[in-house]
Amino acid sequence: MQKNELPVPGSQPVSWREVVTRRHLLLLLVMCLAIWLHAANTLLAATTLPEAVGDIGGLRLISWAFALYLMGSIVAAAAASAFVARAGLRLAMLVSTLLYTLGCIACAAAPVMPVLLAGRTVQGLGGGALVALVFIAQNRFFPDRLIPRIVACLSLTWTASALSGPLIGGAFATAGLWRFAFWSFALQGLVLAALLYPMLARARSEAPLEARQLPVVRLMFIAGAILAISFAGAASSIAVSAVLLLAGCLCVWLFTVRDAAVSRRFRLLPEHATSLVHPVGCGIAMTFVLSLSMMSLSVYGPILLIRLYGLTSFEAGLVVVTESLGWGAGAFFLSGLVPAYEGRLIRLGSVLLAAGLAAQAWFVPHGPLWFVVTSAFIGNAGFGMIWGYVIKHVVASADRDDRDRASSMLPSTQQAAFAIGAALTGIIANVLGFERISQPGEFQTAALWLFGAFVPPALIGMWIAWRFSCLIAPTRSGVHGQHQATSEWFRSRWLRERRRVRR
Repeated sequence: MQKNELPVPGSQPVSWREVVTRRHLLLLLVMCLAIWLHAANTLLAATTLPEAVGDIGGLRLISWAFALYLMGSIVAAAAASAFVARAGLRLAMLVSTLLYTLGCIACAAAPVMPVLLAGRTVQGLGGGALVALVFIAQNRFFPDRLIPRIVACLSLTWTASALSGPLIGGAFATAGLWRFAFWSFALQGLVLAALLYPMLARARSEAPLEARQLPVVRLMFIAGAILAISFAGAASSIAVSAVLLLAGCLCVWLFTVRDAAVSRRFRLLPEHATSLVHPVGCGIAMTFVLSLSMMSLSVYGPILLIRLYGLTSFEAGLVVVTESLGWGAGAFFLSGLVPAYEGRLIRLGSVLLAAGLAAQAWFVPHGPLWFVVTSAFIGNAGFGMIWGYVIKHVVASADRDDRDRASSMLPSTQQAAFAIGAALTGIIANVLGFERISQPGEFQTAALWLFGAFVPPALIGMWIAWRFSCLIAPTRSGVHGQHQATSEWFRSRWLRERRRVRR
């Protein structure tokens, strides 16, 4: 099957044997290493920075270490497609890897906290770019029908990092060697840089390079939005949180307006990125809303589990890790379906996610603990099982010139949604006076709101997912033989929908 052919009904499921071949395996391992470096380092800092603060000081700045890393990763992911158009995929990945390695070295050698913060920012820029570039490489080097299997491998890598990152950081910190944790990842970055050149040798002819400037002003709007929204969740005053949240939304609006004003060739957003009547916009919106609704357990789950169930910090962490296990399991076991069932799976996965979150809203406050674990696993398995198919169909539905933009847009959208979801949980906690709560009944009420408030967004995401599954119907039914014809079908359907709405 050629790269641009759509699967037809009755085709065989994709087997792992097709993925684990001499042609694909080495490149896949390099991509997994790139994902590992970013994901594991994100969690590594949670267990190493407390020890670092004791050594170099700067306790009041510790929240910036996470905010700047997140800001850098999202900004870099948003700029990835423009970077590839200017420098080529191989050079873009090499520069991103060296940036990441330089950030690790700066953190490892930091004498004071400001130097560590600078290192974390550079780490985020390199790591976020690597993630987006992995998705671009996935689209360029693997046939469309293999994409769900490839995404499953990347999801398993992310799950492994969720389990290993804190353990690695905790082991070094416990031994009083927190700097060596960052040195170890700097060494892994050098290994990746050495592997990239031969692995991506064929990338040179993938697309002609363009002499274009990086969109600095638009990227500054993204950076401002992420920082404002991140600190909105941590602000002690509700009024300050509201102002920061509005400032973040304003930056997002300014970014979209400025991006729409430039020539299509130089945009960061793919065509139809904001349209719910096109698979590209529908898939991006679904990714954003569903990702935003999933952050309650990660942010406030540990403290709620400790206070309500008497768990230790380690035991509460294991419950939270259940989310990553569910995501990885869903992606792995349901990544090779016959194409005719992909739309049904997307609908089922969105239902499981919304049902899992609704179950958490009841069982986290009231128990039993086993149901909390089960609902967290099921909800994240719902998203994990559909993630590969969402990527596959969004990228396949984009215009040929927009595929790099669509590929990099999805991970940056997901990371931005996670950041906004975490900030919203912080705002809800501030409204509830979470810091002043001490009684079990008050923690139960807080848990109900912290989880229940995100059930409506999850239901909206479920509705968008059902709409998305309808829009990709030609892919499932084989009405058209080529993605070019499918794009024309989407465009005509979009125009009919606009005329219907206007009437």
